[in-house]
Amino acid sequence: MNTLHLDPKFTDERRRQRLFAGDFCLYSAQPSVVALCTHASQLIHQAFVGKAPETAQYEMQVEEFVSIIGPLKTLFTNDAKTKALVREILKDFGHDLRQTYFDVPRLRVVTSDKFLTAGLGYAYKAHRDTWYSSPDGQINWWLPVFDLETDRTLAIYPEYWNRPIKNSSSGFDYDEWTRVGRSNATSQVKTDTRNHPLPTEAVDAENEMRLVLLSGQPVLFSGAHLHATVPNNSGKTRFSIDFRTIHLDDIPAGHGAPNIDNQCRGTTMGDFLSADDFSPIAREWVDQARAVRNARIH
Repeated sequence: MNTLHLDPKFTDERRRQRLFAGDFCLYSAQPSVVALCTHASQLIHQAFVGKAPETAQYEMQVEEFVSIIGPLKTLFTNDAKTKALVREILKDFGHDLRQTYFDVPRLRVVTSDKFLTAGLGYAYKAHRDTWYSSPDGQINWWLPVFDLETDRTLAIYPEYWNRPIKNSSSGFDYDEWTRVGRSNATSQVKTDTRNHPLPTEAVDAENEMRLVLLSGQPVLFSGAHLHATVPNNSGKTRFSIDFRTIHLDDIPAGHGAPNIDNQCRGTTMGDFLSADDFSPIAREWVDQARAVRNARIH
């Protein structure tokens, strides 16, 4: 059974334990999280130069839209203020900043009515982040920049927490993705030809859970949960933020979500930065994670 905890008063350790067991933690908007959304909103409005960002797609060709969101996404991710705001969030949520590492936040842009479904606006099909070589001990933080509605949000499939699904993760190698797939995102406009790991059987969506959140409300869940972008038919573009955290104590202890169907290669561990001083994670942690992952599938 997967439990949704609303504004739980957990310590970080207790929260990780519950998330690794398949639970979810949903929080009301807090000042530190609102500050990150406000920062994103300001950058978004500046990028669209006076147009209403959520409906700007209807005033331009898709190529122009891509030329705007490409630099916007890069600016948000690489901005020093973005990282500093994430550190404040983690501090507010009781993390030990010296032991916690995060990957740089991503600004996701999901247009309506299939305007842009590839590359920079890729609408993610059902997947586990672990299929993309994420650590088993990864926690996903997901929050909307602007208020959501049921057909403009994220879907999670809790039924698959303990239920394997046939998938193509065996063909995914993160080292190849960083060399080819990530750099090719801007060139994918009409069709996304990158090697995404996907289910190879139909997903039973009967128990699909859609998260209808307000701006600044974060939901936390294990990266091993099966989740997807809801097809956006709302008439508005969806802007959301996600980032991921790991705790160094969990790695040697083997703490994390169970692996029930993942056979990818490589690791994203090298993308994580210290929440304390933004230094990269030590190379030995990356090499260890890669060796364990690759050995497990041979």
